[in-house]
Amino acid sequence: MSNSNTNNLNCPVIAGISITVDKEGRYNLNALHKASALGDHKRPSKWLASQPTKELIAELENSQSPSTGLGQNLIKVIKGGISSGTFAHELLAVSYAGWISPKFQLMVNQVFLDYKKGELKNTLEPSKSYLPEYRQAKAIELSVRALDKMFSNLPHLSEQSKQAIYADTINPIAGKNVIPLPKLENKTFSAGEVGEMLGVSSNKIGRIANKLNLKTDEYGIFVLDKSRSSDKQVESFRYNEKAIDVIRNHLINKEIA
Repeated sequence: MSNSNTNNLNCPVIAGISITVDKEGRYNLNALHKASALGDHKRPSKWLASQPTKELIAELENSQSPSTGLGQNLIKVIKGGISSGTFAHELLAVSYAGWISPKFQLMVNQVFLDYKKGELKNTLEPSKSYLPEYRQAKAIELSVRALDKMFSNLPHLSEQSKQAIYADTINPIAGKNVIPLPKLENKTFSAGEVGEMLGVSSNKIGRIANKLNLKTDEYGIFVLDKSRSSDKQVESFRYNEKAIDVIRNHLINKEIA
């Protein structure tokens, strides 16, 4: 049984995914996201939450004429049922596709044009011209899922470290720098490097840091590093210059005492 809110017959199909259209002609953004084969970072909710998107929607709302039949309802969310999803005006749907990637936008735009002209090609597989990108997108999606799962077990890992790991993993697959490397505002040092500066062992640096509660954003960052006792990757804290000053003063005060 079909949902009366959507037209599930002869929908445009992209990469084997039917892009359902509601009765006002709005396109299902969730279906477009699925067709792109990318991860959660490209979900419609991420796009809708951005300031440029909010400005785009506001501009389109202001330019709408009564003849469009949509008025202010450029976005509609259907919850539950077989036709659930976020449905958007065609111009917004194409813009969302461009936010996913320029190549995907061109593909979506052509499919939408064919759909409106009645030249719909209802293929069940990704088009040959898009197949390499489709496979690439699937590889990126699987990599992002694996990294998200890994990060869920590393709650202290800094956002800078996460971004660097995402970039090192995703960029080689994409063949370009789709994720920029983070800019490090302050230089940080490992416990071993701090120990060499202050003439003590790295273990003592760690003990002092724990005692003084220095392993916070104020005094450095958590990064992913190789364990000294195995090949396992573990969270490791790197100290900034402020932390080094605190540790140095602590050691001096201990000597005086």
